[in-house]
Amino acid sequence: MKRLCAILKELATPSAQRDWWFAWAAGQMAHAMIGAVVAGGLMFILPPAWAFALAAIGYALVKEVPDFLTARTWANARDCAQDALFVTAGAALAVAIAGAHDRLFFVALIAAAIGLWLGVVARLKPRA
Repeated sequence: MKRLCAILKELATPSAQRDWWFAWAAGQMAHAMIGAVVAGGLMFILPPAWAFALAAIGYALVKEVPDFLTARTWANARDCAQDALFVTAGAALAVAIAGAHDRLFFVALIAAAIGLWLGVVARLKPRA
């Protein structure tokens, strides 16, 4: 039980992971996967557009807005917005893969790729 509490506490703590590009990229891809899984699950009971909206907006309201309001640094506050955007991209990918919107797949994939590229480049250390 202690380990579960420690894991949940760590997950509830915003972290911009400014120092290591791979950790940041892996974290953002995990956020995209959360969006895809939640939207994919919701599509069993809701139309794709509603599943997308509920996954994206619900995650932002439940997880990222409270983290944003308690963030101690601008980097952590900005990380909350990035996390919400990657969850939204993942939800869009799930809806697109389900066949609801073919063009949405490419838009979401390109947006996620650009976001990852920019985030990784911002975290790369210049070589000495």
